[in-house]
Amino acid sequence: MIISRIIALLRKIYTPWGRQVLIVLGLAATGFLTWQFSLPNPTVQLTDLKPLSLVGHHRLLILAPHCDDETLSSAGLILAAERAGLQVHVVISTNGDGYLFATMQDLQKIYPSHADFIRFGELRQQESLAALAKLGVYENQVTFLSYPDRGTPALWNTYWSSAIPYRSPFSGDSSSPYLRTYNPHSVYSGVDFLADLSSIIENYHPDLVVYPNSEDVHPDHWGLNVFTRLALTQLHHIDPSINPTELTYLVHRPDFPEIRGYKPTTSLIPPEMVFSLDPHWYRLDLSPADVNLKAQAVLTYRSQLPLLRNLMESFVRMNETFDAVETPDLPLLVSGIPLDPSTWRDINGKLIQPIQQDPVGDFITRSVIKAGDITAVYEARDFLDNLHICMKVVEETVPEITYTIRLKALVDNGDGIISIQASSGRARTGMLLMKRSGTFACVSIPLSQIHHPWVIYLGANTVSGGRVMDETGWQIVNVKY
Repeated sequence: MIISRIIALLRKIYTPWGRQVLIVLGLAATGFLTWQFSLPNPTVQLTDLKPLSLVGHHRLLILAPHCDDETLSSAGLILAAERAGLQVHVVISTNGDGYLFATMQDLQKIYPSHADFIRFGELRQQESLAALAKLGVYENQVTFLSYPDRGTPALWNTYWSSAIPYRSPFSGDSSSPYLRTYNPHSVYSGVDFLADLSSIIENYHPDLVVYPNSEDVHPDHWGLNVFTRLALTQLHHIDPSINPTELTYLVHRPDFPEIRGYKPTTSLIPPEMVFSLDPHWYRLDLSPADVNLKAQAVLTYRSQLPLLRNLMESFVRMNETFDAVETPDLPLLVSGIPLDPSTWRDINGKLIQPIQQDPVGDFITRSVIKAGDITAVYEARDFLDNLHICMKVVEETVPEITYTIRLKALVDNGDGIISIQASSGRARTGMLLMKRSGTFACVSIPLSQIHHPWVIYLGANTVSGGRVMDETGWQIVNVKY
């Protein structure tokens, strides 16, 4: 009631002259208002999730962004896979050496040095090995990629080329300083990260791959999601026998788990906002013995417990949850106004649906500043081979907010991957201009400009004052000519 009154008061000043003030206040609030503030809505029940079966699977690959995510998300799955006779391999992409407060607490230093962060990363590697050993997974089944903590999105968006690698502000390095590193010759770049992931997948040839969900708000989680999906898509294109079942898990969202703390007899349910847009979730039920063993493994991450124990123990529940991954085809636009996807119709005369939907009002600032709250992304091509992309927000778009679309186009010629960015507002060199129209911001691109790709990878965000207000998960779309 109090929060809703505050929102109502703030929205009274949402006029053209007061809009920028409201945006600044809202963005400032994101520094400390990180919870999902709507009242719990227990409409999703455990029975709404499909039981997960491992029948027919032989090789499980679990990909984790940090040392602990593999256990929080999938300890029960690991135990079930071992009982079913599956091979299990775990890949951890970063060593979690960028957690400043945990490093300060564990090493008792106010100003940790680069060497201190590396030492902390080595400790976290050891904790993962110890926790996984409790689950029957040993060192030869674990691979550390040792890429930079909190740097995965930078590799995706900015530091793609190995010629100009990213430098970790924590370790101070642009390549791995760790002894436990899958490829010591790799540098911190998108190209090398993708190559290392692809090499592991190609050699291990899993038939079940588990990795972070695109709705996870932690940068390294959605970062690992996009790189993993890209690696799997490229490999399948080259070798159709590489076609594993893909499942994702959620760890970091303000509304998940909905009730925090150690509650081993309670169910783990995906957030209602996420489930309502994507109901393809599975559950893996854990026996009391497995729940107890998972609890023991979680407690092995001693460096994380002083600050994150309440969150970590929230994953010790009577089940684990996983979301199925689906890849849509790019629809053919036969009629409609390019700047208004609500009018788009396909060859059968049916309305074209979004290729990506995004939860609405899931942060307080997005409920206050609805012009920055993304609800959907539309994408289609017409008979003239133009690609039309639109993002939709809750309320009419405004000039104070920058609306941005990023895409990576996969092509069969020597270019491989072509990156394109389109934004509203002031045009910048090499960037396409998006047009605002009502609640939509749109751009059209000739497919010849991006060399007629066979797959398009797409993400959208809204930004004001240099701060991201909302960001969708990236979606892969198959292009069929």
